[in-house]
Order: sequence, then structure tokens, then C-alpha cells
Amino acid sequence: RMASSKFGAKAMIVEAARLGGTCVNVGCVPKKVTYNAAAIAETLHEAKSYGFSVTETAPFDWSTFKNKRDAYVKRLNGIYERNLGNDKVEYLHGWGRLLSKNQVEVTLDDGSKVIVNAKKILIAVGGRPSSPPQIPGAELGINSDGFFDIDKRPKKVAIIGAGYIAVEFAGMFNALGTETHLFIRGKTFLRHFDPMIQETVTNEYERLGVNLHKESQASKIEKDANGKLTVTYKDAEGKESSVSDVDHLIWAVGRTPMTKDIGLEEAGVKLTESGHVQVDEYQNSSVENIYALGDVSGEV
Repeated sequence: RMASSKFGAKAMIVEAARLGGTCVNVGCVPKKVTYNAAAIAETLHEAKSYGFSVTETAPFDWSTFKNKRDAYVKRLNGIYERNLGNDKVEYLHGWGRLLSKNQVEVTLDDGSKVIVNAKKILIAVGGRPSSPPQIPGAELGINSDGFFDIDKRPKKVAIIGAGYIAVEFAGMFNALGTETHLFIRGKTFLRHFDPMIQETVTNEYERLGVNLHKESQASKIEKDANGKLTVTYKDAEGKESSVSDVDHLIWAVGRTPMTKDIGLEEAGVKLTESGHVQVDEYQNSSVENIYALGDVSGEV
């Protein structure tokens, strides 16, 4: 937008999903809205201790909250699109694939294809939730993006993962009144954080009532006749246990850069072992005139 509006460059954005990317649609924005709801719930629970007389006449209305959150995100999508128009940035809704260092093929929503020529190309396609481990019934769970599609408050959830996404989900579910089970492979979660943070937050979650299954690995997922899920897992000693009557199982096992099937290798763009676009400190890729920024480069 700035290149077009301030410097007069001819610019185009190609997007296959909703404008705004991960953050606006299935990341920071709707997650922080949910966090705010959870924080309000905790404040209501603590209000009496501060001299307030607050009576809840009905339980938290998850469906109403979801509809309002979705509307907020949709409004942001519209703002992004209007801003592109105001700044005279061309916008194609479709899937882009590199043909060379100066050419992109875009498959539009109706299946037709458009060839776009450009002097400079920026790859900012972000990432997607990583696939779950290949265990029986893994497909019965949903990924972290699916959290935002849940349309009513679940009575019981199971979350598998130890990163910040899994931990945030567990805290929000627990605060909003859902029985929450968090399965982690180690003794603490947030393993890439400072050890003091790991231990403190892990202990606090246990104090708050989150059911932590430490040093555990899911071995199979089954759907019961009533539509509920049973999560079977093994502990550090290989002993098998299970949690039943689960409404939703959420796989939050990391994120993978969306570098597959967009023509990077064919255009000569080098990738790292993790599948990210290899860039220098100025976001230059290995190919002149092609740049990469954000989650797709792993430099965030």
C-alpha cells in the first residue's frame, strides 16, 4: 500500500483466503478478543472479593460471543479491502504460483488463470497449522484454526501441544467454564521460554484447575456412539490411560510455512530444512528480485 500510495509504484496483492492473513483471521485478533472475554469472566469471579455484588443470571453465551467476534473480523477484512482500493493497489483473489523470478500465475476463484509480470515479488504467504501425528483417529481432532469455528461452549476439551497457542487456548477455555485437559510431552510447557516462566506458568495453570497431563503422548483417538471423543495416551513409563466425553480435541502442535506448491523451487528460491524461505537480514531470498517476509521466512 505504501509503495503505491506514497511512491507511485504499481502494486498488486494476490490472496487466496481472507485479507489480513493469519493475525486478523485466525490469530492475534480473534484470539485477543477471546482472551478479553476470558479476562472478564475471571474478573466477575473475583468481583466479590473486591466488594462488588455481581450475580450472573445466565452462563456465558459462547454463540453470541462468536457471532460478534466473527463480525468484528469481517469488518476488518472490509477495511483492508477498502484501503487497498483507496491506495490504488490491484487485488486478485486467487492462488499464486511463481513461474520465474518476474512472473506469477494466479488461479482465480472461477478456475481461470492470469499471468502477472512484476519487477519485484514479495512472498508473504504465512503458515498453516502443522499436521497431527499419524495415530489412529487423529483426523477426529481439529487444528488450531478450527478453534475459531467452535460455535457453542464445549463442556470438555482436550488440547495437545505445549507451545503458546496450546497454552493460550487452555487458559481461555478454562476461564470460560470448560473442563480443560492439556497434554504435553515434557514436565512443563512453553519449552522455548525462560525456565522460570515455564515453571511459574505451569504451576499457575494447575492451581487454576487446568488438567495437565505431563510427559504424555496421545496414542489413539476414538469417537463414541454419542459423538464424544476418547483420547488415549501414554505416560513417560508407557502406561496407557484415557480421557473420555471430550467435545473437541484440538491439535496445537506448531505451524508450517506455506511454501509448498507455489513454485518456489522451480524459480530457484532456496528453502531451509524446516521449509522456510531462506533470507538474509534484508529479506532477500536466494533469487534476485524475490523477497520473503513474516512467518514464511521463519525470521519473526
